[in-house]
Amino acid sequence: MRMRIRVRLQIEDENGTVVADDEVLGLAKPADRVEELGLSLEEAKRMLRATQERLLAAQAADYTARHRCCPDCGCVRTSKGLRTIRFRTLFGTVDVPGRRLHRCGCDGKGGGSVSPLRALFTERAAPELLFLEAKWASLVSYGITTDLLKDVLPIADTTNPTTVRRDLSRVADRLEAALGEERFSLIDGCPADWRELPAPEGPIVVGVDGGYVRSWDDKTTSFEVIAGKAVPEERVDRFFGFVQTHDKKPRRRLHEVGSLHESDQIVRDLRTA
Repeated sequence: MRMRIRVRLQIEDENGTVVADDEVLGLAKPADRVEELGLSLEEAKRMLRATQERLLAAQAADYTARHRCCPDCGCVRTSKGLRTIRFRTLFGTVDVPGRRLHRCGCDGKGGGSVSPLRALFTERAAPELLFLEAKWASLVSYGITTDLLKDVLPIADTTNPTTVRRDLSRVADRLEAALGEERFSLIDGCPADWRELPAPEGPIVVGVDGGYVRSWDDKTTSFEVIAGKAVPEERVDRFFGFVQTHDKKPRRRLHEVGSLHESDQIVRDLRTA
């Protein structure tokens, strides 16, 4: 005997009007063996992928509708047609439909068209995808990271180690730019007054390790990598790492170091960088 299961996604606008009502998963499942109970991994991937496609389409349509009018004179801009924007997410690569609009005559640019969604899709990869790629690629190889994400999430089949390496480099460049300039001291005030500063709360256990890595540009030379972990008694763990002979901001890097567990903050940083 098979049970019929239908999972539907209903999206309402702020007034409670249903703007989308679609089936995202349809199943006919038996319940005679333990492996048939609940959702399988493949079924969950299908549901997540379908939900992501419909949700992104609804959000893009809502954003375009709210930006249909000219921001200068308020006139409604006429449509020139649809064009999709490819957006890479944790739950698949989605071709998001976006409406192009004729330019308003008040801007003096003499025709042409604009896409309101370009202001929304400032990146073509979701921050959550970049976060997981960067987190796992910093711990294991690019190939293992790719296999891991493909095993558990419906990410695009075209994702490969080169994609992960490229995304990790982009994230690293953003974090590097956010460090700010190096400073001789990161404590304000006169050094004579530093003894009066309050002691840190609770004990902190710090572990430091290092190793030598062969240079990519010159295979005959190596450089030293120093990494460590600080484990405060009352705060989250903190990780740090730098290359002593190449790092131009060692003090700043150690001061600004964050926790890998602070995923929400990292995602917000990726979104606003």
